[in-house]
Amino acid sequence: MSSGRSTYTRTPDQLRQDEQKRLARLQRRGNGSASATDRSGKDYIDGFEQSIGLFGDSSVANGEAGQIFDYDHGLLKLHLANVDGGSVKLMSHFVWNAALVMAEYIEKGDVIDVHGKRVIEFGAGAALPGLLCVKRGAAFVTVTDYPDPAIVRNLERNWYENLIESEEDKEARRISGQESVQTTSFLNVFEGTSEAYESATTKRQVAEQKARCAVRGHAWGQSVDDMLDCLSTSVSPATMLSGSRPKYDWILMADTLWVSEGHPDLLKSCLAVLDKSGKVLICCGLHTGYNTVQRFLALAESDRYGFVSRLIEIRRVPLWGDSRTPDELREESSKLREEDLEQFTTEDRNRTVLVYELSLREEDCIKS
Repeated sequence: MSSGRSTYTRTPDQLRQDEQKRLARLQRRGNGSASATDRSGKDYIDGFEQSIGLFGDSSVANGEAGQIFDYDHGLLKLHLANVDGGSVKLMSHFVWNAALVMAEYIEKGDVIDVHGKRVIEFGAGAALPGLLCVKRGAAFVTVTDYPDPAIVRNLERNWYENLIESEEDKEARRISGQESVQTTSFLNVFEGTSEAYESATTKRQVAEQKARCAVRGHAWGQSVDDMLDCLSTSVSPATMLSGSRPKYDWILMADTLWVSEGHPDLLKSCLAVLDKSGKVLICCGLHTGYNTVQRFLALAESDRYGFVSRLIEIRRVPLWGDSRTPDELREESSKLREEDLEQFTTEDRNRTVLVYELSLREEDCIKS
């Protein structure tokens, strides 16, 4: 397992700014400032933004909008989305502790072995787990998040800089002071006039197959065709001739369970893209709320969705300035009991991540 993960330290000024933003979010929540009340379009942003203020403390997340998160001394350098000066934008401008725990599982490769597998990440944010899967030998990875332009463009930027852009181009860009999203090579992949749409689409598909990775905006519960289409050129001709559409072996979800209202649509998307023998890896901070997590699992295990859940681990993560070693934290984690989670203090919830695995019930696999 890689052990060189960078850790953020916040200056006093940055901590004060974090607190001011958190208080502003709480104030908006108290004022009921959500602008949209219609849920018929399956859009949960406003409800999410009202509830998220309770969880926006720096102890459960890393970084801030506009920063770069350096994972494993440059293995991945991830831009955190610029979300208009502090608007919540589904908190995609953080790397959450749950994503770091998931990255450790990917690195270790026992519970989840992604080598040669097809992987999709929902609610990717900066896409640490998804992009790491590419680095660790996945056959193909699709990273997805809510189809907001700022979120998707940031995913595209991380995809391009970590998987496509050459070191020579990076150095030339650094010398010129240019952003990657402004370069001709980036725009050739992602942009195109209506007349050149077919050409631009082809360039993007070629780049995705070269990188073994695609970026898609996805609102849970909506069509998954474009995410399944990503796999059509990465499977054998025999599979295509059989008439069976390829699906994903693994779904990754790091801190995606915040809002119970979105659970049915999230599960609908899971069923639509998951291979009958596939699995879902869930890492969620306990700040999500233990009851919220249990509601999701109960729904997943209902006859409507047909999943079986397994608790893999209750993980302790370090707080800022924590001097304990990984072995000491693992020893503490091994003593945690699920029946005690509801009584945890706020501090304990903020430093606890739950890890679950979902798989389809055997009879549902047979029926499908």
